[in-house]
Amino acid sequence: MDKSVRKISRREFLGVTKAVAIGGIVAAGIAGGVSGYLARTPEVKEVTKTVAAWPPVEGLRPIKVGYVYVGPVGDYGWSYGHDRGRRWADERFKNVESFYIESVPEPEVISAIESLVAKGCELIITTSFGFMDGTAEAAGKYPDKYFVHISGYRSGAAGNAPQNMSAAFAEFYQLYYLCGLAAGAITQTGVIGYVGAYPIPEVVRHINAYILGAQYAYKKRTGKNIKAHVTWLFSWVAPEDARLAASALIDDKNCDVLNYTEDTPAVLMVAEDYQKKGRKVWSFSHYSDMRAYGPTAHLTGPVANWGPIYLDFYRMVATNTWQSVDIWSRVGDYMPWRWRQPLEKSTAGKEEGTVYLAPISPVIPNEWVNLIKQRYEEMKEYLFEPFTVEGHDPDGKEPIRDQDGNVRIGPGERADRGTLWSMDWLVEYIEEPLPK
Repeated sequence: MDKSVRKISRREFLGVTKAVAIGGIVAAGIAGGVSGYLARTPEVKEVTKTVAAWPPVEGLRPIKVGYVYVGPVGDYGWSYGHDRGRRWADERFKNVESFYIESVPEPEVISAIESLVAKGCELIITTSFGFMDGTAEAAGKYPDKYFVHISGYRSGAAGNAPQNMSAAFAEFYQLYYLCGLAAGAITQTGVIGYVGAYPIPEVVRHINAYILGAQYAYKKRTGKNIKAHVTWLFSWVAPEDARLAASALIDDKNCDVLNYTEDTPAVLMVAEDYQKKGRKVWSFSHYSDMRAYGPTAHLTGPVANWGPIYLDFYRMVATNTWQSVDIWSRVGDYMPWRWRQPLEKSTAGKEEGTVYLAPISPVIPNEWVNLIKQRYEEMKEYLFEPFTVEGHDPDGKEPIRDQDGNVRIGPGERADRGTLWSMDWLVEYIEEPLPK
């Protein structure tokens, strides 16, 4: 196989030729610093194979699949996670040729789709919320192609897009709650921080879940309420801004545990730097296992494997059984079993399904590790949900309120999917208002 990588300019964007992604491209980007890869030119690449044990899908007709990424595959977060999931699916499907275009600005998604159609792709997957409307437009233009949009709400199944368009998401709010338990268990200042990308419902519900978990643990430990600060970047990939925001949260706001939605390990790396200087600051993985970038500061973190979801769509296209669907994958999905494990056999912190926790740090006290494992197992059967009074208050009495004091979730209530996907309010423990 040819191991060369051909860079292309934006002038060549619609006429790209196939190039092969080599395994070292991601490592080289990170090794050069978290900002060194941001200026890389978008390109279309064939996916290399990865090695993993999973029953292969054989005997189906060959297909071509194209992916559109909002960030560089070297971000080691969101886009890297999709790249890893694609390679996972390709390895198991066997008879597939796949391509991707990285670092595509959201207004240019239609141009990126056009280039993949020109390459012969019959299944096209777009992986950013802002790609949603452009993907629906392309689905209408190409009724003989199939489209999957990640993180949005438009699909043929929902009745607001053509029937050749599906929607899918690997949902993290449950895992962010578990990260919150870790934060509340280990904070010494009682002040935690979050570096957010955009104030859209996806990010807002993740922040709220994180803060609710921290409130539960901190109040049970100390009898006091947690205090939280949120800084917004208005960017998915902005490592230098994320570094500055993280440092300000630590130095100016006294935060000692930080979480984030920016798609690089920058925040975790800042926490690690403070650890090396003798100040206890903690952080998490985000979409990928990032322990290598903060081995001392790392607590756990949400990780996604998009591969099983993508493999489902590969099968549908190859077997001519397409139907528009809306996949919302949470803890427990795409596993060989649906039921919870006993505490001593908990799989929390191990790779499984589409969403799971990164390994859990031994610095977290055992009683809280056990609770994290218990809640993780209960989530598999939906026996426990973060957006409940029981998930928020150790006494199971106080409702969940927003920053204006309005009761959003009361006793006996659970936030349904509609509430989660339209969440436009922050919980009361966060100091900064939600940007409008």
